Amino acid sequence: MKSKLIALITIITCISCSKKETQHYQIGQQSVTFTDITRNRPLLTEIWYPTLDKTTQNTSKANKKELFKTISTIPNASIPNKKFPLLIVSHGTGGNRFSLTWFIEKMVQKGYIVVSLDHYGNSTFHKLPREFVKWWERAIDVQFVLTNMLNDQKFATKIDTSKIGGVGFSLGGYTNIALAGGYVDRTIRENESPEHREMPPEFPKTDEVIDFENDSLIVSSYLKYKDLVKDDRMKAFFVMAPAIGFGFHSKEQTKTIEAPVFIVAGKGDTNTPIQQNALNYHKLIPTSELHLLGEDVDHYIFLNEPTEFGKKVAPQITIDKEGVDRKQIHDEVTALAIDFFEQYLNHSDN
Repeated sequence: MKSKLIALITIITCISCSKKETQHYQIGQQSVTFTDITRNRPLLTEIWYPTLDKTTQNTSKANKKELFKTISTIPNASIPNKKFPLLIVSHGTGGNRFSLTWFIEKMVQKGYIVVSLDHYGNSTFHKLPREFVKWWERAIDVQFVLTNMLNDQKFATKIDTSKIGGVGFSLGGYTNIALAGGYVDRTIRENESPEHREMPPEFPKTDEVIDFENDSLIVSSYLKYKDLVKDDRMKAFFVMAPAIGFGFHSKEQTKTIEAPVFIVAGKGDTNTPIQQNALNYHKLIPTSELHLLGEDVDHYIFLNEPTEFGKKVAPQITIDKEGVDRKQIHDEVTALAIDFFEQYLNHSDN
């Protein structure tokens, strides 16, 4: 009788553990601005985090004039009393902290705190020409936000500081390679083909002529911050369609990268062609792993799923080639990211 009772307790305990492991979190959301006064740089930041709070209605901020679909969140929700791994997301040039909510949603549901920020002067609604070419300062943005998160009254005790990772798309992909230890050489552009030397389509319209090589503000920023971009607090990096590959031409520039770097890109990328970017990074980064998507998969596949309105007003970033399913690609990419971070951040909450 005693042995049967022990067996029953064991079964109940296993069922309880199984339920805990399959915990499906809701998404809490909090907005904050961290201001780096040393650079006079306000950084609009969104904190997305696991919560057990319940909601009876869809709290996504639906708007008929939204270009992209939004996700359901619970503003200022509570957070369970446990430690979670942390991911910091860096958007593409001219994007914003909401550009990758398709990715953020899946990772939070899996038990990650995810922080995304608007890079100063290089975001959708705040464009300053020089900030589009001071790529290295984006890594300093991420470092500053990370430091503030680790000191935040609500979240500091909920972050597992041994499990911090980075995520980035396009210029945000470069940002994460910099945080891993990649050193960009802004003076040599031998890997950049002539047809891709123009500024990206998101670059702000301006009559000002900026001499990229000699502009005093750009040069002084580069000299000040170029050796400060690596952040050893971050243990693994997942980058999508990384840009600025033309600034990397030697393994000397990536020799300090020790953390694992997962690179995913579409073979049909016309903005950051894989030969000069994803493949070049993979060749130079000894710790990298590469996954290439199909021949028809272009650059903006990594943005959120579009609305019908978005397809009408911004077809270049919302409409994919015939036969390419953006949601399916997103599902494939998030599966890769979950496996990657579970391996290198030793986290599994599924």
